[in-house]
Amino acid sequence: MDSKTCAACDCELEADIITVTIGGRTVEVCCNACALALGEAQAAIAGSEA
Repeated sequence: MDSKTCAACDCELEADIITVTIGGRTVEVCCNACALALGEAQAAIAGSEA
């Protein structure tokens, strides 16, 4: 069985996976903190491109 890891912190994903869309790509994270971190990173990238 392949284990999946969090897109933000690389921890192994458990049963309660959170799906987040970043830049048109869907990724899976382990918790709300990681989801928020990815959202903030995306916002920073979008702000720097303006």
